[in-house]
Amino acid sequence: MLAGYTAAVALSRPRSAVSAEAESVRLNASIVVEQVHRSVALFGPKATLISSLSVLGKECREPNWDGYVAEPVSLRALRRAEDLIASFPDDIPLPECSIEPDGCVSLDWMPAPYRTLTVSVGESDRLPYAWVDGTDRGHAVARLVDGQLPPRILAEIRRFTSHDPSVRAA
Repeated sequence: MLAGYTAAVALSRPRSAVSAEAESVRLNASIVVEQVHRSVALFGPKATLISSLSVLGKECREPNWDGYVAEPVSLRALRRAEDLIASFPDDIPLPECSIEPDGCVSLDWMPAPYRTLTVSVGESDRLPYAWVDGTDRGHAVARLVDGQLPPRILAEIRRFTSHDPSVRAA
């Protein structure tokens, strides 16, 4: 199952092939990936989170969705966020998701009121992230490669969520 799913994910991404057949393969692979992402039996809590993100995305597709001139959510950012969530190892807690006013998707881990790690998923392969840990704060950018969570960000998530014994993997 995993090898077939991984192949479908790779085929579902836009590539340089431009033939009608290549587009048909990409669209069909996208349908398979979407169905797997939505299957609680196959994907467990990740499917629930991806489904919630999809609903949130539908609520934020129009310009000015927040009443404060927010950009509509980018469908490409939604898809990238779904792929990223699907790639999370099972041993890390799942984030809370929100839509940012610039149309990006925000993935947030908040294990305590004074500790927050936020990853912003947009249309590009750049993943800006920022953290606040008491008085320590910072930000950086990592690159998304083949829809996988960059090791730098994974290490930060583990560091952030491991200090609080009340945070458990979903």
